Amino acid sequence: MQYAERLSTRGQVEVVDIPVIGDSGQVGRAQFLIGAASQLTSVTSPTGFRELVDTDITAGLRRKALAPMAVPQGAWTGDGLDAPQFDEFDY
Repeated sequence: MQYAERLSTRGQVEVVDIPVIGDSGQVGRAQFLIGAASQLTSVTSPTGFRELVDTDITAGLRRKALAPMAVPQGAWTGDGLDAPQFDEFDY
């Protein structure tokens, strides 16, 4: 959740791959698109259910959440507002 929040503040996204336990109890994989415009939910489950934790993935995502991120390139600077097509608008 921390990494998704960090990505969203920068307008970035990433696909993360994590292990999951299916309804049958078998271990599988799930991919999530996280970051800007992603809708994520975290729900606490009742006790008695196994929790699958991959410490390498957890540590990697935590490192990414805490690492400095580059500012997205291509942000609009306002250049071109003096172009003729904008003359007709009253700002």
